[in-house]
Amino acid sequence: SSLKAIVEYRKSGLSLNHIIGCPLDCSYCVRHLFGNFDQRIPKALYSDEEAVSILINHKYFQKDITPIQLFNRATDPMLPKVKKHTHNVLFLLDELGLKNNVILITRWKVTDDDCRRFNNLKNIKLTIFVTYSGIDNSEIEPVKSAVAAKSLKVLFRNSTGYKVILYWRPIIPGINDTQESLKNVKALAKNAHSTVFSVLFYRDE
Repeated sequence: SSLKAIVEYRKSGLSLNHIIGCPLDCSYCVRHLFGNFDQRIPKALYSDEEAVSILINHKYFQKDITPIQLFNRATDPMLPKVKKHTHNVLFLLDELGLKNNVILITRWKVTDDDCRRFNNLKNIKLTIFVTYSGIDNSEIEPVKSAVAAKSLKVLFRNSTGYKVILYWRPIIPGINDTQESLKNVKALAKNAHSTVFSVLFYRDE
């Protein structure tokens, strides 16, 4: 399986994914492409230390230059079983003195303590994308968007050493592109340093 290759080129950077598995069951998840959508319990393929070593020794990794994405392919970085790995990997990268941009993408719960740990990072440039859809159809997205909205507000309120992005996705015609949707996102955007959005990518899966 391609999931065994824990470092891949993805979205203009290198993506590190040594934890796979997610219970959130969002119907449009990229995990469908890897044939492991039914793996709901996060599992570590390598230790955090091994994974960081594989990343920084990758042929395309450049110190202080290459953007890094963490756990954006096969799990959510803020899930209870994943979060300790997220904080540890960020700490390990930071301890190396790296100044690379590091991106987290989450739709799950973020606490004040998580923010404190993010703010304690001294070297890496951390940006956290909070995925918000505003979709209230549980068959498409079982996770209520209120979870992401609350996390966005917690992150923005505590932000001193990192940036917070409202990531409005996926926008699906007739589902969450109404005037009411736009109004809600506009209000929510006051709790972020920036807002980006993307549509739904259609695949056979």
